[in-house]
Amino acid sequence: MLAFGITYSLILILLGLCAEPRWRHGGALGVLLLAGLVGYATWPFVLLALGYVALTAWMQGQRLPPLAQAARIVVWLVASTALMLHTFPGHEGLVVAEQAVLKEGSVPFSLYFNHDKVLVAWALLGWVPLFGRSQAPRGGLPPWALPLCIAAGVSLLMALAAALGLVDWRPGLSTGFWVFAVANLLNTCLAEELLFRGLLQRWLTARWGAIVALAVASVLFGIAHFPGGVAFVLVATGAGLLYGLVYLWTGRLVWAVLVHWGLNLTHLLLFTYPMSV
Repeated sequence: MLAFGITYSLILILLGLCAEPRWRHGGALGVLLLAGLVGYATWPFVLLALGYVALTAWMQGQRLPPLAQAARIVVWLVASTALMLHTFPGHEGLVVAEQAVLKEGSVPFSLYFNHDKVLVAWALLGWVPLFGRSQAPRGGLPPWALPLCIAAGVSLLMALAAALGLVDWRPGLSTGFWVFAVANLLNTCLAEELLFRGLLQRWLTARWGAIVALAVASVLFGIAHFPGGVAFVLVATGAGLLYGLVYLWTGRLVWAVLVHWGLNLTHLLLFTYPMSV
């Protein structure tokens, strides 16, 4: 079932990148129905997710009077939030490892291959380009300086996490590393960057300016990690700032996604995960 889950997420992302609406929406409907038929997703989830796909298609295909348009956006945002928080009715992630200690000295961690967040990524790819420029680059960094700034940012964030007692130095491959790497890219990093940087930061930049937008999006990204505790929120806010700066410097969302993924893999490869005991 894990192979199906990887294929499910990958196909949804490719469909989201598709320029033809009939393929994008019709393909998503087909993938969801197949997920229900093979037992990867529950039928309550599939039926409600089909409604989410239909709502997204309606939003992309027809404008309404202002009040009705606002109401439709609110419904879409509520449904998307439920998908992002794994509270969408009927969602049951595929359990890869349950309460396993991925590395010595780490708290037990359950690894899931989820199929909910990727639907938000699929939807947002219809509005926000992943590879093309979605905003004008700012900051004037020369190409050689960008990787140095990213490496410095990742190092500072992991040093902060260690100083706060969240993690300890523990280099080495962990149990289920490759599953985590694939799941984290397809089902987490892509959806979160599309939402927080591609949608929220870009929308706020057009209204309040780049600096305010960067700060607000970063703080909200940190708050979204509140279940990990206050110290975790602080580190996540710093991470959001790094991803937002990369998006600001390049204008391309794909780089923010890759930096997000790279930081998470650095955490898993070199430190206790998700946190120290």
